Amino acid sequence: MVQQQIQSKCPLCGQEWLDAGQRGCTLVATFPELTWVRCTCGLIYKRSEAAPDASSRAYDEAYFTESDRNSYNKRTHHRIKKAKIQIRNLLEHVPPGPLLDIGCSLGYGLRAANELGLQAVGLDISDFAVEECRKQGLSAERGEITKIPFADETFQMVVMKHILEHTADPRAVMHEVRRVLRPNGGVFISTPNADYNRAARHPETSRFYRPEHAGHDHFIYYTPRTLSVILEEELLFPVKIHPHVILRHAGAVTLLGRTVIAPLHAMAQVVADALALRKEFWLVALKGK
Repeated sequence: MVQQQIQSKCPLCGQEWLDAGQRGCTLVATFPELTWVRCTCGLIYKRSEAAPDASSRAYDEAYFTESDRNSYNKRTHHRIKKAKIQIRNLLEHVPPGPLLDIGCSLGYGLRAANELGLQAVGLDISDFAVEECRKQGLSAERGEITKIPFADETFQMVVMKHILEHTADPRAVMHEVRRVLRPNGGVFISTPNADYNRAARHPETSRFYRPEHAGHDHFIYYTPRTLSVILEEELLFPVKIHPHVILRHAGAVTLLGRTVIAPLHAMAQVVADALALRKEFWLVALKGK
């Protein structure tokens, strides 16, 4: 099985890949279908891949409703609840305003935003996902993340949940995000954590890298540090990594409950970081002038 080169240089620092071990670059995981490498700067990216079959990256109805590895249409209430927490994490740093949910899927984030009293519109590459959102009375448009179909400074808030790992050109995406953000706006990002202990210890068996799981769909894995570098180069400045212990904009009951358990929550976050137990990380960044 012949693999075609996807990245000849590191998407973060631009260092060329030569052979494993040269300049400190290392192989992370190799399969007949694809190869993952780690640059000396710490970024993990897919260097090469055999031509995937036609359905591999088709974000059609089956992707959202039939695939066991995605199961997007399960646990709807949980997904909306989690999306509310993520939006509230962003609201800790920016005033409320129009929200763009990039990769809106079946509308969980849009429903969460509406329930929080926010005007929200979704963007997705999938015709099926956009139509499903519209059937629910939600606002959604089809479009590419490297060419967002909205005017400059349209949005106060942008939410990107597990989107950046799906592109080989994160700078182009974040350039577009900055363009559509207002001067005092901010972006919430969640993405798989390249430092996740289980994936780091056993990459050959990890769902992060295996071609039958996320290997074909994903291109880059970040740590908070490597993602922060890319954001800052696009004048988007991280102000918070990982969830807030207390959310001021939560409801009274939720706020009281989180306040009571705040010390335990804070300790759990320290332990999770120390033992690299986070499978994903959350990041909030603000648009610079």
